[in-house]
Parts: sequence; structure tokens; C-alpha cells
Amino acid sequence: MTMILRQDIGVSETQRAINSAGFKDLYAYEIQKATKRLAIKLEKTVFAALTTATGASGTGRVMKGFQSFIATNTALAGTNGGTVGDATHDGQLAVGDFNDMLEKIYVAGGNPEQVYVSPKVKRQISAFGVPGNAAGNAFTRNIAGVDKKLVSSIDFYDSDFGLIQVVLDRWVPESTNTVTATGTATATGGQMFFLQRNMNRLAWLRPMTHQLVGKRGDSVAGIVVGEVTLEVLSEKANGRITSVNNKTLIT
Repeated sequence: MTMILRQDIGVSETQRAINSAGFKDLYAYEIQKATKRLAIKLEKTVFAALTTATGASGTGRVMKGFQSFIATNTALAGTNGGTVGDATHDGQLAVGDFNDMLEKIYVAGGNPEQVYVSPKVKRQISAFGVPGNAAGNAFTRNIAGVDKKLVSSIDFYDSDFGLIQVVLDRWVPESTNTVTATGTATATGGQMFFLQRNMNRLAWLRPMTHQLVGKRGDSVAGIVVGEVTLEVLSEKANGRITSVNNKTLIT
């Protein structure tokens, strides 16, 4: 179902008449800001844990996000397995978790090219190749002496199932736990989304546009509004690792 995104704008005629530095018309600037706010809201929505709603009087419709769509290829992070909150589940991401999910998606018929992760999980993936990292074997890292630069991040992961781009996204759910997860440390809410781009898209019923409401006394008002939903053409082409702890496995 589609979800309406709306941002109201209001600017006084005095504000419009002032010669502000950086922009010619404050109202036009507010349109740009409103559009960016809605774009951020949409990005947050597709990764959020949403309770979908068909809408009613006084209640807006809420579309489904990736957490609701991806049901086939899911797994808990952590080499010890178990379930969230029991004595065995540690929630610590390892190379095996990453590869197992890619294999699971491939067997289901998918070919993901990207994995969307939070800042903490991005650092864990970059630590996969660090010597002494218990999450997996150390990789060889070369330093260019001329550049005098050490590259410590991993932006692409070349796997048995293709090249995967690791995309940092601040709106992907992240755990609040920064210590080793145990049965008494259940704050392992981090997630990772493995996505096949041509199987996911935003379907716009009404493209995001500005509409002028008109004069309100000595001010001018308008809205930026659009109606959209997340369309997942094949949920088996995607995958999701859940219950990821923030702890990096360095020994």
C-alpha cells in the first residue's frame, strides 16, 4: 500500500523580502529543505521496523519496509547460534555469517550486489581482514609507500557469489550493546540488509511535488507531498541478518 509523505511550508512576506545571504528566495529554499526532509524520512522508513496500516479516519497509511518483506533469507548473527537472549547467542558478526547469508540467497535464486549496514557494523566488516580478528582469517593488505596512506575500510567484498558493495547507511537499525552479548545482554538490535537492486524499487503513485496553498494573511504557505510505496519484486532475492551486536571480534 502507498504511504503519503508531506511537509508543510510557511514563510512570511517579510522573510521573503529580506536579502538573505546564500539564497534569493526563502520560500524556494524552504521547498528544497522540505524535499530533503521527506527523502530522509523515506530512507528511514524502508529500513525501519514498521507496523503497516491500511489507514482510517485520522490515521495515515503505513507501507511495508524491508524488515516486513524479507522473510525467507534471514539469520541471527553470531557464530554460537542460539536464540536472542539465551545463554549461547552472542550476536557477534563473523565472516561465516556474511558468507552463509550470501549462499542462502544464491540458493534461493537471488544475486544481491549490496549490503546496507550501520556505522558499527561497517567497522566490523572492515575489521574482517585485521590480523588477530576472531571473526575470520586475516587478509593481506598492501600499503602504497608513495601515497603514505593506510586503507583500513572495506567497501567491496569479493565473495564466492559475486562482488558485494558494503553501503554505509545511518538509518539501518543498530544495536545499543557495545559489549559481548550474552543471555543477560540482549541489546543486539543491529541488522544488515542484503539487496538485489533490480528486485527492489520505490513505486510512486504521486511523485514528490510542491503545491502552493496560497496566501495566509501576510505569509505564503505550501506543501511538498508525494505518495509512494516500497515494491519488492522477489523477497527471496534479498536477505537479512538480525540481532547483530556492536562488538568487534578482535582477540
